[in-house]
Amino acid sequence: MQNSSALVSPFWLNQHIDDANLVVFMSTMNVITTGEPEAVPSGYIPGAQLFDFEHQVCDKTSGLPHTMPSPEVFQQEVRKLGVNNDSVIVIYDNQGVFSAPRVWWMFKCMGHKHVYVLNGGYPAWQENGFTSDVCLSKATSLGGFNSNFRADLIVDSEQVLAALSTTDKKVIDARSPERFFGKVAEPRAHLRSGHMPNACNLPFNQCIDNGQLINNSALRSKFEALAISTKQTLIFSCGSGVTACVLALAAHEAGYENLSVYDGSWSEWGADKSLPVVTD
Repeated sequence: MQNSSALVSPFWLNQHIDDANLVVFMSTMNVITTGEPEAVPSGYIPGAQLFDFEHQVCDKTSGLPHTMPSPEVFQQEVRKLGVNNDSVIVIYDNQGVFSAPRVWWMFKCMGHKHVYVLNGGYPAWQENGFTSDVCLSKATSLGGFNSNFRADLIVDSEQVLAALSTTDKKVIDARSPERFFGKVAEPRAHLRSGHMPNACNLPFNQCIDNGQLINNSALRSKFEALAISTKQTLIFSCGSGVTACVLALAAHEAGYENLSVYDGSWSEWGADKSLPVVTD
């Protein structure tokens, strides 16, 4: 049942920081409640490059925020970042575990197997006293990465709608309870409040403690409390497809195998009045 871990520790990363095939990415995103980018960190993990999934490695033709690009566009963009098929990729963010799992999931969707999230992110790196650089790096040569798209890992609204009325699939929403039950307005003002019928709620921050993913046993307890079976396909949703990937990472660490992410998430569902919304 248990998959191999998708997490690495700051100690592991520090030991392997000079490996020839290691590629380190920093991810960041605008904070939806303010519309502003995350605060600029005081430093960067040595050799780290920016992975910009909001403006660069995304579908620029979509009206939704940071949606997945085509396999061809993804391949083109990550080659510019020096990624090869044998690269060992580690992603971190400046909050701990927040936006980095989104990049992890993107690489999984494109068939890359050696991709990991730094548990605790840059704060954990700093707390352990490891060396930092004053600026981000840039790739010095093109990589040779080839996309091998796994369509089963990303679902659309039609697939989610069908899943809501079946027992072999379960939709799990990573938003706060207040947003899930429609007790507060959505940060994106044009969206309806509430949730999908038959979806369940597991706020992503309940899987995190002090900026790190909680242990595997505690994660399993979170999913078991929702009466979720390891035989079910789990579909994760959130506001815009980012913290849904935190739950995907949490489920992976807890040993669940049949996982997918609703890329459009509430940014799409809440705006489409043909799709059902409830608040009970």
